[in-house]
Amino acid sequence: MIRNAAGIFAARSIPLLLVILLRIPGVLQASEYRVTAFSGKVTVLREGEKVRAVSKGDVFGPGDTLKTGRDSTIRLEEGKTRYMVYPYSLVLLGENPEVAWGKLSSAFDDRFLDIRFFLYPRPAQGKTLKIGLRTGREGLLLRSCIRSETGFRKEIVFFPLGGGDYRALTGFDIGLKPDRYLLEIQAEKEGAKETVVYPFYLKETRCESGLVRISGGKSGLFEPSEEKKTQAKKLASLLADRSPDALWEDRFIYPVNEPCVISRFGRRRVYYIGGKRSGARHHRGIDFKGEVGDPVVAPAAGVVRSCTNRVTTGNTLVIDHGQGVFSLFFHLDSISVREGETVRRGEPVARVGETGITEGSHLHWSVVVDEVWVDPIDWIEKKY
Repeated sequence: MIRNAAGIFAARSIPLLLVILLRIPGVLQASEYRVTAFSGKVTVLREGEKVRAVSKGDVFGPGDTLKTGRDSTIRLEEGKTRYMVYPYSLVLLGENPEVAWGKLSSAFDDRFLDIRFFLYPRPAQGKTLKIGLRTGREGLLLRSCIRSETGFRKEIVFFPLGGGDYRALTGFDIGLKPDRYLLEIQAEKEGAKETVVYPFYLKETRCESGLVRISGGKSGLFEPSEEKKTQAKKLASLLADRSPDALWEDRFIYPVNEPCVISRFGRRRVYYIGGKRSGARHHRGIDFKGEVGDPVVAPAAGVVRSCTNRVTTGNTLVIDHGQGVFSLFFHLDSISVREGETVRRGEPVARVGETGITEGSHLHWSVVVDEVWVDPIDWIEKKY
């Protein structure tokens, strides 16, 4: 059985308290791990310090940590269980092996899962992240999350693509702290298990700033109300749904003809209402220049999930592209499709307006992936 590390270990040190705990008689049943094979140079650490290199036939137990490098692996046996520690891994041996980072497989024979994964593009604030798995095995039980030492945790859902390949799409909020995070993947099938713990740093996305001036006549739209709370909860519930099929096939297209961006995603906007400052927040969408009545088209195929009028965003259209990916259009003058209707890429769905909280006609387009508001431009420039 593989169990994840309770804490995150720094590259060259392991918490002394944990090592001491593992050595107290009766706290953990001593398990012995015998080296059956290895390649390259594998080292043993104790209390964060290198002890020696590994040799075939060595036996290790609680308090020992195995560290592999770029070209090294090691195989172990403990009772009837076989383990494989892959390159670039740090594994703490105890009652069960615990992965600080890297990849560890277990099985009752030598048929390990050996899943391969990739991330695209580099994780960054306000950006979409695609996580791909290549396993060659159908029907894997997959559990995954992204977490940090500071308490952040987000569950990740993988969808099968066929042929033993799987894909997950998620995103990072524009306000999420640039910090060290860990992608954790657990895979299991027919007694074979594998855990991957991959550390990465979230790249900062620099955003421009600007002012938004709202006339005093619309100041009431900013006031808290039960109606706004109800609408926000309803939208959040809708965006939490993940239909199993991806309905888009290629890159997205712009939702307007001759697109002219007047406010980019992530822009830190300072609001003035009736001449008085009323806070600041990041813009979680793109605003396009447009006149009332200009056509709006679907950027990709999908199913219409909501056509409604909201206090803040006015006439609002939500299109579900599948697997937790949504397009949202705000401030519309009119909507020409109905809930439940399937739309094609490039099909007219609405017209530009100036409803809700806005000073002048324009189209606001947002893309939400895995309940995170991300930069829509990435979906035009990249194929996910």
